[in-house]
Amino acid sequence: MEVTVSEALNIGIDAQKSGRILEAKKIYLDILLNFPSHPDALHNLGILVLNKGDKEKAHNYFKRSVAANPKVRQFWLSYLNSLVELGRIEKAKQVFMQAEDIGVTNDPFLKIRIALGLMVTQTQATSVDGGSLSTKEVAAKVKVHRDTLLRWLRNGSIPEPQRDHRGWRKFSYAEVAAIIAFTQRNGTIDAETKQTGQWVSL
Repeated sequence: MEVTVSEALNIGIDAQKSGRILEAKKIYLDILLNFPSHPDALHNLGILVLNKGDKEKAHNYFKRSVAANPKVRQFWLSYLNSLVELGRIEKAKQVFMQAEDIGVTNDPFLKIRIALGLMVTQTQATSVDGGSLSTKEVAAKVKVHRDTLLRWLRNGSIPEPQRDHRGWRKFSYAEVAAIIAFTQRNGTIDAETKQTGQWVSL
């Protein structure tokens, strides 16, 4: 009796949960034989391989699962964790920024915190050590148009961040927290029409 890919995947997941690892692995490999870019089979096979201690092979499966379906948060988490486990921190930072670009790292509680006017603490703001955000990403986090953020920069309402080797602005998480605090104090009114809000560094 033939089974669909979805049914085969569910059988593989049940086998994996029940500890029938060889059976699960065979099912995932069979799926990939016919559908080499099946994201769930790739990811689940990566988990099996990782549990066997093969970090590099697991990393490759996780990377392929993200490429096949970049909308699934768990795929990104596994991929990022594998990079950290392999000591590839700089690459992990780049991948994290890619994940942020497509929105899979959005924290719904952070959105609510901002909507309620609650401060982002310094610890939360710097939770990703050494990370940075682009102008576009900051505008999205602060929930203002990119042009508004650029006007604030031109008017001196918020300070200019450092730039990378390409000349692009790179905001630290502490700077983002301070910009959020600025918007909470002054609303999201453009700095050109409201000059009373002065910058206060955190």
